Amino acid sequence: MFGDLFNMPVEKLFSESELQELLDMNAAPPHGQRNAALIIGAVYWGLSPIELSRLKVGDVMDKGGQFYRIWTLPAEAAYNGEPRELHTEKHVLPFFEAYMDQRTKNQSNSGSADFRGIAPESYFFLNDRGTEFSLSPRKKGEKGTQPVSMNNKLKQLIANTRIKGATPSTFRDTFIKNMYEAGCRYAELMKVSGIKGKDTLDRKIRPHQRELEDVFKTLFSRVKVPSSN
Repeated sequence: MFGDLFNMPVEKLFSESELQELLDMNAAPPHGQRNAALIIGAVYWGLSPIELSRLKVGDVMDKGGQFYRIWTLPAEAAYNGEPRELHTEKHVLPFFEAYMDQRTKNQSNSGSADFRGIAPESYFFLNDRGTEFSLSPRKKGEKGTQPVSMNNKLKQLIANTRIKGATPSTFRDTFIKNMYEAGCRYAELMKVSGIKGKDTLDRKIRPHQRELEDVFKTLFSRVKVPSSN
């Protein structure tokens, strides 16, 4: 059993210190607030790049401009076309509030006080030009679109740090692993991530490299050499 575990390929996940490095190294104006909100949206909401691209202001905020504590990612935004429930608790609100404050200052008002003057159907995350993260067609013969623009932005955020081995999928994988470590099991993980396959979840919650080192250090560490008497 342990041999199989240690022979599995390991995936990169963000530690808390690396998450802080991501935030700090991407905090410079003029897009620092957007960058921070995007990072937290990926690791706290657990949204995939295509979902980050599709998310709209009206999905996360009520008419009065207040963020929902519990909200539903709509089917049209979800990567698998199935809605799922997500949360926005108080400790992450400052990241999103700072971003929205910046947007209301830099973006023309919709003409209404609703949704802080931002059209609810507008995309929540905007690129460096202040427009949507557009989706690109897949290769010839393949259906659907792919989030090339969002993937490139996530890669850029990582490249601004000293973190090695991370990819755009690391954000969502970190969310899933942390939910598992906090006590969520397969049924809950499937609901919060939208992933239906147990095998897929297994790949994401197995020990990563740093954890494997800890396992080797502690595995059977209390076993004693028997006395020869």
